[in-house]
Amino acid sequence: MKKYTFGPLILAIVLFLVFLFIPNAWIGHLISNKKIEKDATSLSPLMFQGDYIQSRMLDNKKYFPMYGSSELSRFDPFHPSNYFKANPQGFTPFLVGRGGTQSLIEFMNLAAHSNQLKGRKMVLIISPQWFHKKGINSVHFDPNYSMLQAYDLAFNHNIDPKLKKEAIHRLLKFDVVKRDYMLSTMYRSEIGRANPLKATIIRPLAFLNWKLLEKKDLYYSLYNGYPRKRYENPSLVKGKSWEELKRNASNYGRKDAKRNPFYISHSVYKKKIRPIEHKMKNYNVNGSYGKSVEYKDLQMILDLLKEKGAEPLFVSIPVNGRWYDYTGFPREGREVYYKKLHQQIRAAGFPIADLSGHEYDPYFLKDTLHIAWKGWVYVDKAMEQHWKTKNPHVD
Repeated sequence: MKKYTFGPLILAIVLFLVFLFIPNAWIGHLISNKKIEKDATSLSPLMFQGDYIQSRMLDNKKYFPMYGSSELSRFDPFHPSNYFKANPQGFTPFLVGRGGTQSLIEFMNLAAHSNQLKGRKMVLIISPQWFHKKGINSVHFDPNYSMLQAYDLAFNHNIDPKLKKEAIHRLLKFDVVKRDYMLSTMYRSEIGRANPLKATIIRPLAFLNWKLLEKKDLYYSLYNGYPRKRYENPSLVKGKSWEELKRNASNYGRKDAKRNPFYISHSVYKKKIRPIEHKMKNYNVNGSYGKSVEYKDLQMILDLLKEKGAEPLFVSIPVNGRWYDYTGFPREGREVYYKKLHQQIRAAGFPIADLSGHEYDPYFLKDTLHIAWKGWVYVDKAMEQHWKTKNPHVD
């Protein structure tokens, strides 16, 4: 007769319960300030889609959070993380975001930390390519979606109820949210679309799931990850004037770009642009960033930051004018976006470092979209001024 041993199963259950019921504060003590400092440039999805590391960062006034998307990973000697390491100004940039991040994802993240935003200086980099007519799609939303932050919103009583309902309406358009029965039921109940009794029954289970997600985030926060190559070169940036920095950045970009008609990285041009260049001529003659759902998503961020008394600096990134002209994307379709974005942010009472006048500035962008080299010098200057005066001026 075959004997069954339940020892391993019982041990597994006991270990699971131990890990589950260890107080969060005990786990938090295992996460050192050195670990938080490493995460400032890790661009880890575990950090970005979690709460704990970011909460620790926001509690420490030495960090200057930068929210953005894939441009944050374009490291070179002039990148803020490298520039301010060589030229300390009393803060350390902390990078939050990755490719595909747009306003709705950033809203969820900021809402999860709404009780830490008062008086908090931060930078939010806004990219033109977000502003397609329908805004963020599931291809970009799903990989960056945080279930933890979505549950944070469900149980968040710290933000304007009207703003919360607006965000819930928007989130319920995505399948990844609708497929979560507990979350979507709570969301629909919040906006009057679900049976209140059903939501009342589900709420304790949803709360338990939320707490399990928080615990999972804590354990993930113990993970060190892999350090990124940052391409530091202090000799190019340390103690230089802004004009010297621009010259050094232009020379650095020129060496990387070699010779191509768009003044972008040679490797990017060779691998990604040249193979399709002949197909892209006048490909986008009807393009425009003037009408987009993204403006409403951005407005939710503006409303949240204003309500919570945050002190953000917005950075408006240009496109590569030469490439956009080549593809036939009308200049009017870009200009209407730059103007609309500027007015929207200023109407909320926030400063904007408007770099839209640099579409044709050589070595300002690493490729057709992402800021680098000389572009980072302008961001560095705006960040330093915002940290000191809250009234940045870039030219």
